[in-house]
Amino acid sequence: MRWLLLLVFLSIAGSCREFRTTPAPMAQPPVFYLKGQLHLHSSRSGDSRTPPSEVVRWYREHGFDFIVFTDHNRTGPSIQSSAPLVLSGVELTQNLRDCTPAPAPGEQCLLHVNALFVKQGATDLDPWRPEVGGDRLAAYRRALAATERGGGIAQLNHPNFHHAADAALLTTLAREHALRFFEVANGSIDAGNEGDATHPSTEELWDRVLTAGGWLYGTATDDAHHYFDAAEVAARGEPVFTGGRGFVMVHSLLDSGAIRAALMRGDFYASSGVLLDRAEVAKGFLSIDVAAASPGPHAFKFIGTGGKVLARAEGRASRFDLAAAPPGYLRAVVEDRQGRKAWIQPIHVPPSAGR
Repeated sequence: MRWLLLLVFLSIAGSCREFRTTPAPMAQPPVFYLKGQLHLHSSRSGDSRTPPSEVVRWYREHGFDFIVFTDHNRTGPSIQSSAPLVLSGVELTQNLRDCTPAPAPGEQCLLHVNALFVKQGATDLDPWRPEVGGDRLAAYRRALAATERGGGIAQLNHPNFHHAADAALLTTLAREHALRFFEVANGSIDAGNEGDATHPSTEELWDRVLTAGGWLYGTATDDAHHYFDAAEVAARGEPVFTGGRGFVMVHSLLDSGAIRAALMRGDFYASSGVLLDRAEVAKGFLSIDVAAASPGPHAFKFIGTGGKVLARAEGRASRFDLAAAPPGYLRAVVEDRQGRKAWIQPIHVPPSAGR
């Protein structure tokens, strides 16, 4: 019996030694949706009076996890902050004296590209020196090339503002793989997102590009210039361009490299106020769940090649069978009763997926 007890003891002790010398698997941090801003201005832009530190405070108080400073033709600033995480960018603002194709009467050649996640002090970007005129496509190509040299990724801003970029131009840049993002929803009051009698909406532009074989992800942004001073600006009778009207929700860890990678693979949605718990492709379905923070009901719209609406639904969750989608792409929009939206990024639908 003593020998038996001794053998049991040695067996347990050996197991304990093995347990102590085998490292435990490292726990992986959870991945959540991060609320981010990809277009904002501070006093470094000249058309805003709010210093960068106050911009950071405004976005902190409004629940943002990360922001990218995109002041006109100036990179930075260098601010250490983790709430929100502050990332460097610049708006490459080309306000040309003339351009071709020429603008309509009363409009100007205002061609703006945000260079996001750029290196501090990038030679080609800080300061950016816009040219005085020229071809629209060439001007955009110049900004996209400078963005790449600065280590950033490019977002074409407000294509319907003075109708800077049409579907053909966007398609060309997307096919060249120099442009991956454009603002489907810019929060400025004069962005022209909805289009007019002679110009398509930004969503229609998006569908035309995707149908023509270009690939773009759509962002929603503030393009804010006024923050804690918004009431004062309004009291003077001036236009107010404040924040909180457009943002992205990125499925990522709170790390600049992880955020950038998630954006590049389209693992995010754009929003003007609707929040989601889930927007993912799994088991052959695109599934979308609205978050409890967004009171319903909500309208779901699934859109495919040619801008065709493939299905509609109402409620707090919906899903679409990819096998029912024609070849090309599938994207979705969720809208609440107040007209606020969430735009789910397009996914490729191969010829074998559709029936």
